[in-house]
Amino acid sequence: MGFWSFLNILKRRWWLILVATAMVTSVVAWRYLSMPKEWEGFATVAEYRSLMNNRTVIYPDTYSLQVDLITRLQNIANVIGSYTVILSTWRELRDSGRWRPAELIAQNYPTNERDFAGVLDLIGRLEIKPIPNTEYLSVVIRVQGDEENAPQQAQYAMEVLLRKFEEQYNSLNEQVAKPSRQFIEAQYAQAKRDYERASRNLSEYMDRNPDVIQNETQTGVLLNQISRTETQLYDAEVQQRSVSARLARLEQQFKSGAVGKPQKELSRVVRTNNLRQQLIQQLVQAQSELESQRAQGRGENHPEVLRAMARVDEVQKQLDVQAETILDSQSTGVNNLYDNLLREYLTAITENDAADRRVQLLRTQATQMRSRLNGLPLRQREVETLRLERQLAQDKVTLMQRKMDEATVREQELLGGQFIKRIDNANVRPVDRKVPLRIGLAFALSLILSTGLVLLLSQMDQSVYNPTQAAAQLGMPVVASLPRLRRALVARDHTDQSPLGASYQMLSTSLLGANGRLQGNTVAITGAEPNVGRSTVAYNLAVTLARDGVRVVLIDADMRQPSLHTMLRLENRVGLSEVLRGEVEPEQVVQMTPVEGLVFISAGSAPDNPIRLLHSKRMDDVLERLAQVSDFVVIDTPAGNTFADGSVTAKSAKNVLVVHAAGTPVSDSTREFLQRLEHLGVNLVGAVLNKVRVADSVSYQQYQRNYRNTLALRNGHSAARPALTSGQVETQEPEQTAPRDDQ
Repeated sequence: MGFWSFLNILKRRWWLILVATAMVTSVVAWRYLSMPKEWEGFATVAEYRSLMNNRTVIYPDTYSLQVDLITRLQNIANVIGSYTVILSTWRELRDSGRWRPAELIAQNYPTNERDFAGVLDLIGRLEIKPIPNTEYLSVVIRVQGDEENAPQQAQYAMEVLLRKFEEQYNSLNEQVAKPSRQFIEAQYAQAKRDYERASRNLSEYMDRNPDVIQNETQTGVLLNQISRTETQLYDAEVQQRSVSARLARLEQQFKSGAVGKPQKELSRVVRTNNLRQQLIQQLVQAQSELESQRAQGRGENHPEVLRAMARVDEVQKQLDVQAETILDSQSTGVNNLYDNLLREYLTAITENDAADRRVQLLRTQATQMRSRLNGLPLRQREVETLRLERQLAQDKVTLMQRKMDEATVREQELLGGQFIKRIDNANVRPVDRKVPLRIGLAFALSLILSTGLVLLLSQMDQSVYNPTQAAAQLGMPVVASLPRLRRALVARDHTDQSPLGASYQMLSTSLLGANGRLQGNTVAITGAEPNVGRSTVAYNLAVTLARDGVRVVLIDADMRQPSLHTMLRLENRVGLSEVLRGEVEPEQVVQMTPVEGLVFISAGSAPDNPIRLLHSKRMDDVLERLAQVSDFVVIDTPAGNTFADGSVTAKSAKNVLVVHAAGTPVSDSTREFLQRLEHLGVNLVGAVLNKVRVADSVSYQQYQRNYRNTLALRNGHSAARPALTSGQVETQEPEQTAPRDDQ
């Protein structure tokens, strides 16, 4: 599409661009100007981590650091926007009586739906987003209302949200830190109960057997060894359970694929497939060639059409197997997250195997040592066993006490190692809606989109606007392009220097120059569709030929809706219908006109069957007699797609000028009418493109640019006369204005 074609399209549909742009801009302006004033409570938070968690890495992995930062920000944002936090915030706002949206929700929703509606309302007001290049999150709650209440509501809602968020954050950290300490506490309590029971059993046994001899030195040593071994066995079993739980957690992480694959993609370079682009261009050219062949009126079985279709199919098949992009280069590297998890997993497997072997070894040693007690006397063996159980229970209590202290310290480190820090406390500020910027953007975007819509419509528009398009779609040369002006009829005298008169002079010149191609001197003015201006073209052509010194007979053969007599201000009592019925001779119905050299035969009274009269031998005889006494016979006919009168008259006239109105598509019925004329053997002299827009009329533009002032002075008018506007020409001859433009 050329630049000037682009401008013509915009000129043709400028009103659509104006309407669309004005509507969109007005809606946006009304939307933002009519909105109530808005306030937002805001705060900035960050997750504080201890020095151990934020320790400096000598060789940091950029990918790992970025993933860790993004993950932390996402986790904090998810906690703030979680349903638990939002629900608890909503319930406190609702119960406080200081949250106006709660009153509206209570009025519009039943009791069982209010919490859900309140959560949705709060989510719609909440905005959580990271501050670029920082570890901070910005949290905003928007409230609409007056200046007295809305700011306080926004600030209060933000304070409640931050408090509920911190409570939930601490609760989640406690859920991670508490289980280990609680497990150790339970084991410690059980060990104390075991120690108390063992001490009680030994004391009761000694009370019942006061004569039992105290243990010897070797027996004491054995008991101490058994005690140490049992304590080590208990500690090993606790460690074994801990390592097994960690190994199961790592295996679950591997199965879930949370850390990805061993290799991660570092870079990937792709480029456009140039071969595919070339094939797309070839496909467009092939489709254009196919459409061009069809536009010339060639059928689907025509050799050129078949060749074009085969070319389209061939290029389409080649295009289907081509990818849009081609991989140029790709590099991968080690996934540090995967490697770290793998090392931890392998370490856990090793520690688990070592713990299993240690438990097995200590269990075997304890069994062997206990078997040595069987050699003692019964009462001595029983008292030593009770003493051993008490010692083991005491050692377990001591061990669990130490482990509980360690778990408590770890819990405090975990809880104190990371917490939420408020960078900005809850505050409030008015929301700048940036109305001028939004209106400007709406105007610019709507202008661009409406222009694109106009161009899209132009591509879909099959209407004819200029002679080139008309010749391509009608399949015949265009002998004249007639502008659409308010004054539809040419002047009757020789002083007419208007662009309309110049256009019809081109038409008459083309017709006079086509004598060698005409079959006689009779020309029928016809057209396929109604409202193309056939009667106006017939009248203007006859007047122009007569003004150029040609003897012209103008016949109104439209017996169904005649109009030429009104243009000439003559009578229509007796005319062509009476001649064809044999009631009068042609010489009796001929009427003289104010134009020298032009005579007129009206349509006459409306017959019952015009086709029968036009198809009679009398019609051919009348035309032959008139052709002998004149230079040209111009015949006006009805619409060819509506009645067969046009085809019958064209067959008698043998020469046809086809009138088509600019701005309308060449329909299938029009092509069918032209084919019918060719089948009848009619000589298609050419097409006349009528009602051409001023912007598409080259002759009118040249007239405006070069000749208007000069010709106006020559005609006795002022050169300062206003220019022709809106495609309309001023006139001082009211009788030359067409009564209607539908013929």
